[in-house]
Amino acid sequence: MTQNFSFIICKILTTIFIVLILFPVKLLTQPLAQSSDKFLGAGTSSFIFRDFDKYWNQITPGNDGKWGSVETVRGQYNWTNLDKIYSFAINRKLIYKHHVLVWGQQQPAWITSLSQQEQRTAIENWIKNVCERYPLANYIEVVNEPINAPPPYKDALGGNGITGWDWIITAFQLARQYAPSSVKLLLNEYNLLHSNSATNNYISIINLLKERGLIDGVCIQGHYFEFRSDIRSSNTYVYDINTIKSNLNKITALGLPVYISEFDIDEDKDADQLAQYKIYFPIFWTNPGVKGITLWGYIEGDIWGSHPYTYLIRNDNSERPALQWLRNYVMSPLPPEIISPNLVLDVERNPVLKWRSSKTATSYRLQLSANSVFANVDVDTIVTDTLYQAKLLSANTRYYWRVAASNNNGTSDYSTTASFITGDRIVSVDIEDEITSTYWLSQNYPNPFNPSTTINYTIPNFDSKHNLKQQYVTLKVYNVLGKEIATLVDGFKEPGKYSVEFSVQNSELPSGIYFYTLRAGNFSETKKFVLLK
Repeated sequence: MTQNFSFIICKILTTIFIVLILFPVKLLTQPLAQSSDKFLGAGTSSFIFRDFDKYWNQITPGNDGKWGSVETVRGQYNWTNLDKIYSFAINRKLIYKHHVLVWGQQQPAWITSLSQQEQRTAIENWIKNVCERYPLANYIEVVNEPINAPPPYKDALGGNGITGWDWIITAFQLARQYAPSSVKLLLNEYNLLHSNSATNNYISIINLLKERGLIDGVCIQGHYFEFRSDIRSSNTYVYDINTIKSNLNKITALGLPVYISEFDIDEDKDADQLAQYKIYFPIFWTNPGVKGITLWGYIEGDIWGSHPYTYLIRNDNSERPALQWLRNYVMSPLPPEIISPNLVLDVERNPVLKWRSSKTATSYRLQLSANSVFANVDVDTIVTDTLYQAKLLSANTRYYWRVAASNNNGTSDYSTTASFITGDRIVSVDIEDEITSTYWLSQNYPNPFNPSTTINYTIPNFDSKHNLKQQYVTLKVYNVLGKEIATLVDGFKEPGKYSVEFSVQNSELPSGIYFYTLRAGNFSETKKFVLLK
């Protein structure tokens, strides 16, 4: 009896250790944006990197990457700190974004004493040396603050010229010449989004580079002072958020990836910093055109000295509340994207509402209302699919609907609100026969599970004529070492929705973390689940 009791206690303690200790710690020791399609990184001028890759999956050197820091004496280069940052990024498999090649606020003092031809040679050598020394860089900010801080040597690069910005074009041409083809070239500027004229001016520069195939992405700085003053400033101002969002959309509409290159919230009081993070960070993180955000410093003592309260980690390694919120927010799903119906007339009275899946989402909350602010709702439901068939709605009525995505970490904001007007028609539609236009793999339910759990997936049609009849599909389960544990699906499948049960009844599989992977055609997706015996 004693042995049985000891065995049970041991088993319980082992389970608690695996699920409540190992599982959360694994999450907390991974970068916040590990599961996201966007990166979340930080700038640093330090080579200590306290817990850097515990939080961030992208790194940008601060002062250490600037020409004025590296070549203070002509022809003598001090790469020491920059090499350390670059090596840290490569060894830890972090995204490396170099800052910066050309910037009018920081260059060697000796550059102004040279002739234009000598200046041209010097800047070309600088660009060549950086590009060749750091060939595994993911991104390079070629020109920083072209509108607000043109360099004193811009005439050596062509000056204003015919386009008004010839010197920028030349700088990008040199970077394109010397950088490996894998490196993405970026432009960076500040004080944009709150000003329509500044945004339009920036767009004109981007278009000049885009027409010549010289630019791969656009950076927008996101310093706190570009949105508003510090809350307790003696000169308080707040820029219009709708203007900021509108100008951001103008830039993302150019079709180039957009990166928020220098984001910070400079508030000394924790509650104020948290409140402002909740207002401004989501503007950029939820915008589908924004592919990454770099915080301009993250730890006390390694931040921009002019803005001393932007840090998220204190000297004693404790986290400010804004960082604790940021972790949950980033690990929560992004708002779903509405597919249909939207902005259409004569919709059937029992329409099928469709939206795109949000990565890491395990369920969705859908609201439908005849009221544009959802004061009263006709439907408020939780679904695990990405479509929902409404029951009979009133005829000839405008309806509004929206969807939010959820997982174990939290719930996204609602999607943009869609609307439609019903007609008189009622159609016979079995939602189970609806086939989406994309692959989809659900999070298993329940999770954690014992003894069984259900996994749903969709194999799509690729055109309206249903030309694709079947695909070869596998769905397999693996342990944390990558060893295959079970094969749930292995064969050809018609387009459609499928549900598979995974059972460990009478199995000796131990409690712990497992993975399941769906493969079909060129599609592959993996999700994690927990067995709790």
